[in-house]
Amino acid sequence: MKGIMALVICAFLITAVSSSFITVQSEPTIFLSGTGSHVSFDGAGFLPTDRTCFVSSPSSSSVILSSACAVQVGTGTPYGGFMVGNVLPGQYVIQVTGDWGDFAQAILVVNGGFQQQQSFSHAAGYGPGTSVSIHASGMLPTDTTCQISSPSSPGVVLPGTAACVIQTGTGVAYGGFIIGNVLPGDYVIQITGNQGDFAQTVLAVN
Repeated sequence: MKGIMALVICAFLITAVSSSFITVQSEPTIFLSGTGSHVSFDGAGFLPTDRTCFVSSPSSSSVILSSACAVQVGTGTPYGGFMVGNVLPGQYVIQVTGDWGDFAQAILVVNGGFQQQQSFSHAAGYGPGTSVSIHASGMLPTDTTCQISSPSSPGVVLPGTAACVIQTGTGVAYGGFIIGNVLPGDYVIQITGNQGDFAQTVLAVN
């Protein structure tokens, strides 16, 4: 696979480009694992009052052929799995939702079957005008500059507000931006190094 605002609003953990990831901070979270078309997941930080859960995909109803999800009552720990359906190669959001409406998402990358996963927690309650701080690590150590963008919608990063710096030789990037005037929804936020490497996370705007 191939900014700087003081307010840290959320937390997700994402892997991309070898071991690169973006963090911001919060819960709940889910993590995917598996090979071929069979994917397992486990989570943490869900509400301890959850008794049931279910798996879905806001990206495509076809990506999940069949699924199972269970929660250890009192622990906020869901687990289960699903089979990947016959979908085109690409990135698909997988969501595990507890019966109290709490949920977490992860990105499933399909390339002729399950290939790689990226995990992050859901962060909500952040509207237009909110300052967002982000931090990425695992970028290429040869990167000298970076930029923040959104493959989902250019407008989610308010023009003129994004700043990104990278510590040369470390692969550590940091920065921030202000959320633009966009409709509620989930938006992919991407940090790209000047060597073409990148890391992504998902920001929920309401």
